[in-house]
Amino acid sequence: MRIPSDNDWDLGAYYTFSRYDLDIINKHRRDYNRLGFAVQLAVLRFPGWALSDYKTIPDSALSYIAKQAGVPPGVFPVYAQREQTRREHIDEIR
Repeated sequence: MRIPSDNDWDLGAYYTFSRYDLDIINKHRRDYNRLGFAVQLAVLRFPGWALSDYKTIPDSALSYIAKQAGVPPGVFPVYAQREQTRREHIDEIR
């Protein structure tokens, strides 16, 4: 259930998005929604748990995901202040 955080190979292997993934991520309007959607997609793929199962996301994983999404990692705390946003995004990912 652990998110990779201390190994660049693991981050690259598990959290590198395809062009298709990035196209879907970039359809979301605000930086924090793009990043939140990307993080949800990443943690559902590996280790296979919903974002709501985690209290924190390791900084290295968050930075790796944010760089691909083209947004600053510092916007992540703003993501899903509306619980409905997280649910809508998880439904979209499914």
